[in-house]
Amino acid sequence: MSSNGYKWYVGVPHSHTVASDGGLTLEQLIEKAKKNKLDFLIITDHNVNCKELPEVAGLTLIYGAELTKHGGHCNMWGVKDVIDQEDYETCETYEDFLRVKNKAKERGAVICMNHPHCKQCPWRWEKNAADVDVLEVWNAPTHFDNLECTEWWHEQLRNGHKLPIVGGSDYHRDYVITNMLAWPATYVYAKSNSPEDILDAIVKGRTTITFGVGTTFIDIVSGEAVLGDTVKLTDKTTATINVKKLRKNHKLIVFDNKGERFSYTARKTQDYSVTLEIENEGFLCAHVVFEPGFIYSKIHDYAIASRIPEQKGMKLPPLIFAQSGAIFFEK
Repeated sequence: MSSNGYKWYVGVPHSHTVASDGGLTLEQLIEKAKKNKLDFLIITDHNVNCKELPEVAGLTLIYGAELTKHGGHCNMWGVKDVIDQEDYETCETYEDFLRVKNKAKERGAVICMNHPHCKQCPWRWEKNAADVDVLEVWNAPTHFDNLECTEWWHEQLRNGHKLPIVGGSDYHRDYVITNMLAWPATYVYAKSNSPEDILDAIVKGRTTITFGVGTTFIDIVSGEAVLGDTVKLTDKTTATINVKKLRKNHKLIVFDNKGERFSYTARKTQDYSVTLEIENEGFLCAHVVFEPGFIYSKIHDYAIASRIPEQKGMKLPPLIFAQSGAIFFEK
């Protein structure tokens, strides 16, 4: 969809450099982002404010930092000096987090709760959707923990929290020959590729997450309304779910307040579209799942389970390959 100058921009909202524990310098990461055909990249080093970012033709760089504590990890986007160094050092309790988060908000930052259901570094503070602007529902190559986070996100939607989502590769380095920077990638439907417009679109929920740049892509519209919007219900309200590059044997699942609303398994690789009647208030969102094969299971064991021993060698359930944000309906 594209109108009034709006278009989809693809990027990575969670990445690290040698300024914390990443494997690449900022300059090397920029070159990698360009090779991955990203439109934007947010630098989120652990417990350190971003240094001066250069202007790069064709790539929007956005200031960020990741508050990384035992109680939880959160990204703070859009502000160069987002909090003071002493705040990184002294933030230990939930009350500390609220204080630090509020200071960042006062400076204009967008706050994202990172990988709250990660078995290695979960969100241990009070898990309150109202405390943040955005949820990182998908972290790193798709794995079991992302399924749990998606279930929690659906619960928040059912409880009335219109919580936007992103997928963050949490890029530190590649393993062997695997390119992990854009795994996953987040597409943002924004007015322009300026940092302000990219972040504004994220906060408005105009996002969809893909396995990588140019892969399966889910969009949902209802009339002129797009992902993140709230539609006034009438007796003629419908929503259309559009999926580009739905792969053979991959399954599209559409969810609403009551759970699974619709599903379709592709018999061949194709673009696919379905229109559903909307009769009840609530939300609509969708994801595509796939059955992990031998090769993906081995990658999972190497890249994920090596850090989460209890998941090593586990029989993986269907995992998410693409995931949309939500669109909402009210009377």
